[in-house]
Amino acid sequence: MIRLRKPIFPILIAFLLGLQVMDPSEVWTILLVGFGGTLVIAYVWARSLGRDIELRRETRLRWIQVGGQIEERITLSNGFSLPAAQVEFMDQSTLPGFDASRSTSINAGYFDQWTLSATCKQRGLFYLGGAVISTGDPFGIFEVTIRDSKRTSILVLPQIASLPELRIAPSGSQGDGQPRRNASEKTIHAATVREYVHGDSMRMIHWRTTARMNELFVRLMESTPEGDWWILLDLDKKYMLGEGWDSVEEQCVTLAASLTDRGLRLRKSVGMIGNSGELIWLTPQKGEGQRWEIMRSLATASPSDLDLGSVLERIQPSLGRQHSLIIVTASTQLDWTRTLLPVTKRSSVPTVMLLDLSPYGETSAEHTAAFLEERGVTCHVIPPGIMELPKTDQAVPVKGAWQTTPTGDLIPLPAGKVAG
Repeated sequence: MIRLRKPIFPILIAFLLGLQVMDPSEVWTILLVGFGGTLVIAYVWARSLGRDIELRRETRLRWIQVGGQIEERITLSNGFSLPAAQVEFMDQSTLPGFDASRSTSINAGYFDQWTLSATCKQRGLFYLGGAVISTGDPFGIFEVTIRDSKRTSILVLPQIASLPELRIAPSGSQGDGQPRRNASEKTIHAATVREYVHGDSMRMIHWRTTARMNELFVRLMESTPEGDWWILLDLDKKYMLGEGWDSVEEQCVTLAASLTDRGLRLRKSVGMIGNSGELIWLTPQKGEGQRWEIMRSLATASPSDLDLGSVLERIQPSLGRQHSLIIVTASTQLDWTRTLLPVTKRSSVPTVMLLDLSPYGETSAEHTAAFLEERGVTCHVIPPGIMELPKTDQAVPVKGAWQTTPTGDLIPLPAGKVAG
């Protein structure tokens, strides 16, 4: 788009033209040719620059975690046979702390290239790209605006923090999955064998060991293993205090992400529920695909008006049996506990991760924790600073490879492949 920056030029030309008509003179002719020629040259120059200036942006198109660095290389080239004396590049990227804007000049047939990197300090879905380039003729008569709408999505995932030993109350109809003598429920694997005792079922005899030892041995079966993990992330905005990494919101999200990572590494099926601005509901699954789905949901999670008690009421019919329900919350109110306690009767065993808000001048979490412990609910009070973030500036994760599609979507690669 070309815009006339100095309208005085056409006005002056029109005035000189009028003088020439009323009182022809060589002086007016010379002035008309000079000003008119300058206007034409300026227009052609500006129009050509608008056509021949090109922008290229090269980005490492992979997802990144909070604390990692993103890098982009930007190239502005001038394919016109005359220089661009003044070029304003205004970046429209939405990633916080990333601004590639600059002023430059580019000689004829040359290019200007620069690289910008920034540390991602905020989780969420952002965009790199989108720019407005302004240039014009050297006389400053015309201004050319070039708009580039191409942009690339960058998903900043929550960090995985190093957690202390936080016991998760096991579910399953037989408890914690430890070998039990003559457990009534059979599983796929036998934990060990022992010598036959009068009264043992003949179906439990381990014939290979019996043949080898020439004595009767029976199998000790594992009890029913621990159930799946349901992680319930409470983002009730009434308790989302503070800002930045130390905010309650970020601590809750980071804790939920870290618990997800722990559960999947233990080869459990992990599901996620969250009263975010956009409700999170991911049924328990295993594997890297589930890790990606949960982390992507956590990256864009935001506080909402829905309280924890309402969430518990809604999800009870869907939890089923033999699940560990892990609640991450900062709510010290006891109203939601009245909804939680009946969950234990459905064989869904709760564990509460209760963030302490006392540093913000709120009621200490110890009273709520004691109330839950007295009723048989495992509860851990999470004080500020208990989660340690790994120091990293890697834009590509160590485990699990991902690639960006031509549309900007991020997808996991199959095991054994490397993103190109």
